[in-house]
Amino acid sequence: MSSMTSKERVLAALNLKEPDRVPWVETYIHKGLAETILGHPVAEQPGRARIYPDIREALSLDNVFYNFSPPRFAEIERRGDMEIVGEGKLKTWEDLEACKKTMPDPTSKEFYKPAEEYFKKYGKDFATFAGVRMGPGNTYLSMGLEHFSYMLIDDPDLVDAVMDMFSSFTLKVLEVVQNMDFDVIHMADDLAFKTGTFISPKHMERFFMPHMRKIAEKIEKPWIYHSCGNINSIFDTLLSLGMNSIANLEPGPMDIFQLKKDYAGKVCLTGNIDIHYTLSKGTPEETEAEVKEKIEKVAPGGGYMMASANGLATYCKPENVVAMNDALLKYGNYPIKSS
Repeated sequence: MSSMTSKERVLAALNLKEPDRVPWVETYIHKGLAETILGHPVAEQPGRARIYPDIREALSLDNVFYNFSPPRFAEIERRGDMEIVGEGKLKTWEDLEACKKTMPDPTSKEFYKPAEEYFKKYGKDFATFAGVRMGPGNTYLSMGLEHFSYMLIDDPDLVDAVMDMFSSFTLKVLEVVQNMDFDVIHMADDLAFKTGTFISPKHMERFFMPHMRKIAEKIEKPWIYHSCGNINSIFDTLLSLGMNSIANLEPGPMDIFQLKKDYAGKVCLTGNIDIHYTLSKGTPEETEAEVKEKIEKVAPGGGYMMASANGLATYCKPENVVAMNDALLKYGNYPIKSS
């Protein structure tokens, strides 16, 4: 029987210790999936909350998540619960000035009231995650990846200015949320395709890392960094930022078993349960087998949190998500034998 609270369980894993069982954390659960699993409607959550706490009726999830990220200035297509980011709108210096005028005010008390309501209501039952972004993702999505890539050479000052707009927003958010009632900061910026990083490590060091380091230096609470894709070539560079965990370790590009061998005792590994096949196209039996293998090979000694490779999207099979839950409860209790 579980003896820790969700908060204690998550913080133990982030501190590379063995909790009572492997924690399960997600950055979002799409509403349609949650309602299918539960068999009834779920209540709308305040503001930009991204997890429906009712899901605890069916799943042993350990966190809730509130999104404080700045806007992306791009064409957004909505397909049910999903947002598809299209062409960026920030192409010129004039566009930048226009975008600045529409940015939310990170010093306004109103900006944080829904989060205070959310955390106050669910902080006793869940580990509370505050989602923020360091700036790279908002920069290249707002500019459009192709245009952004040209501007690295044609107008690097514009790239710097856009990065500064987004990173400055995050620094102001941190000033507030560090004093709010939450447990973990979650930073998310995708930096790579399946084959490698979007830009060279040289350009990443030039344009991204100075801003990311300024933000990392201000983080006072346990924190997680997320990127999709193949980040092997910059893994050590990212670790220099000092995060407690790296997520969500996309299967295929990222070999979580090798990462466990190389980085055990250095950083908590989060995620790696495949959403491209297992949770979306596989069977409950395949889901159980994958969860069992990840737990038995990565969880021993601590420093592992189970999660999907990105989030619980509407296209995940509900029966596979339930199988993920059941496998966690079957195999995830410490002490765990290595396989």
